[in-house]
Order: sequence, then C-alpha cells, then structure tokens
Amino acid sequence: MLLVTRISLVHPRIRPSDAGSSAPIKSSATAWHEPVMSAPCLLERLPLDLQKLVFVHLDYQSLIHLSTMNRHFHSTVQPLKMASPADKAQFVMRAAKDFAQHRPSERGHDSRPGNFECYICFRVRSPEFFDTLQPLSAFFDAQGRLVHNRKPDARTDRFTMLRRFCIDCGVREGLHAPLDCLTTRTGKDLWVCYCCQVWSKPICLRCPDCKADCPLRPRKK
Repeated sequence: MLLVTRISLVHPRIRPSDAGSSAPIKSSATAWHEPVMSAPCLLERLPLDLQKLVFVHLDYQSLIHLSTMNRHFHSTVQPLKMASPADKAQFVMRAAKDFAQHRPSERGHDSRPGNFECYICFRVRSPEFFDTLQPLSAFFDAQGRLVHNRKPDARTDRFTMLRRFCIDCGVREGLHAPLDCLTTRTGKDLWVCYCCQVWSKPICLRCPDCKADCPLRPRKK
C-alpha cells in the first residue's frame, strides 16, 4: 500500500496556526512566559483606547516584541495589522540580513544556507519555503486582482514587478497556480494540486482530495 505523505508546506487554510501568527519574525525571545499572579505593567493599566494610541507610534519590531510580553499584549497587539507595509518590509529586509539566526552558516557539519524574507506575510523563513524560480512579475486588473485566466489587457491591467514571497503566500495569492511545479531553494521538488495543497515529488503524485495528478511536464509560467 502506498503511503501518501503531506509536505509541511501547505496552503495557510490547511494550517491556520502558521498563517495567523502574530509574531512573524522569530527571535531569541518570541515565546512569552507570564509569571503567576504578575502585576499589570503601567501600559496595561491604561484604558484600551489609550493603549491603542501608544501602539500606533510603535514600529513593527517593537510591536512584535510587545506582543510577546504577556497574555494581554499577545491578544491585543497584532503587528501584521498595526504596522505599515513600508515598515514591515524594511524590518524583514534588515532581519534577514542582520539577525544572526538568519545568516548562512559554513561551519563544518553545521553548514546551512541563510533564511529569506517574504514580502507578503512579512516573515523570515527557511529556504525550503521558497521557490527557486518564483514569478518575477504579474498583471493585476483595476480591482487589484491577479490576472491569470485570460490574456492581460495593457489598457486596463497593471504590470507589477514582484518581490520575494514564500510558497505558502504564492499559493494563497494565486501566484503559484494549480499544476505548477516548484523547486525549493533546498532542491526539493513540489507541485500544486487543484485544491491548493502543495505536495512533494515523487512521494505523492496524486492528491487524495481533489484527485489531481502531478503533471509529467512542468507548466509554463
């Protein structure tokens, strides 16, 4: 009997805990541990409306750090929603370059490639979450929707250069379409089925849910 194994890279709807994380960049202190019977800090004692006035003046990195401090801030501070896109992009770019845990390592048996930043979910992730040949550009219609089921119209559709994005975000946003074949930056071969799940080749060549078959020849992008 053939054992079908799902790859860890799946559509965020399949793993909501991954996509909905409020702390996208994992640093050395992302896990919060609230002391038993701890007294609320001065900021926590303020009315929620005043707390929100403080939050709007914090940058993305500060919001991430604050969201890990205790249960209250973990539930009220949402860095992805509160920070501006420019601030998030600037931070993940700097994190991928400057944070020690994201740099490549060439120390003997511990050799590993560096991590990469995604400019859709604004997280720094390991190389197996990124396609080697991701799309570099796309067309969007007047409503901001990706054009993929028809030929782009230069009069109404907008041509956009794409920044780096992870496979999960690519599948969710339609940038990786069904029957696309992908190769991760660690050399693993993947493919996307009709129900937007990502499978590993040759471990799984047919999706048990939508019954899509892995294409024998990669679809032209």
